[in-house]
Amino acid sequence: MIDFSSIDKGLLKEAREETHKAIQLVAIVPRHLLPHDITDSSASLLWNNGLNMLTSQDVNGLKVGFNFIDQQIKLLRDGATVKSIETIHQTSDSVFEELKNALEILGEVGERLKTDLPYELPASVEQRGRPFKKQDPGALEALMYLYKLTHEVLTITFETIIEEASEITCWPHHYDLATLVTLEAHEDPEKAKSIGFGFSPGDGSYDEPYFYLTPWPYPDVADLYDMPAPAIWNTEGWVGGVLRVADLTEGKEKEMICDYFNTGFEKLKQLL
Repeated sequence: MIDFSSIDKGLLKEAREETHKAIQLVAIVPRHLLPHDITDSSASLLWNNGLNMLTSQDVNGLKVGFNFIDQQIKLLRDGATVKSIETIHQTSDSVFEELKNALEILGEVGERLKTDLPYELPASVEQRGRPFKKQDPGALEALMYLYKLTHEVLTITFETIIEEASEITCWPHHYDLATLVTLEAHEDPEKAKSIGFGFSPGDGSYDEPYFYLTPWPYPDVADLYDMPAPAIWNTEGWVGGVLRVADLTEGKEKEMICDYFNTGFEKLKQLL
């Protein structure tokens, strides 16, 4: 477990925003080279344990990844890096052009790529004209560790406890790594019943890393059960459980997160 108390919160936030911006360039490739998907799931990223990076969906045997440690975008074939693209000191537009040219050389239609996004990013993340900056190594390592930990915990949870869960994916819009358990399917997603399990490196609700549980539809606040400490309920903007990374006990973090997810699943099923 990384000692998060030793990492400056400002540096962690800056690293989060900078890497959030960088993964948009990774997601661009499958978004435009794979068949169009109205849910944008083709642009979702996967955690690669062997490489310790977020990688894109497979595009004709090619994947694009982001390396937290050197802040480079990697073009991968059969798990091997065939091209590294530096982001530091480059703007999103200049990295995009280099990525597009690299894809052309590798036989893909780079001209099909576009920089437009099907969603809005926070202003602090967007900043298209500002070059990427080199980030604090400790903050980058902490982020990488948290995505790796989340993938491990979710894999354990859904292999041993819950069978019907969606693939563990990172959604580039919110930069969260998550999975979804559908309790009751419906042709109208708004009428389905589900529970989301995931990790956010920080967002507009909590400006720090946290693990979340999100039931759908949102239960009435008056019906919520007592959330076991140190987790809390969030009821502003959305209803769900929140377990802040800062509240994890060193050496017991994996156990605490697993208990939080497992207990939450059983109790939320009763609410829905």
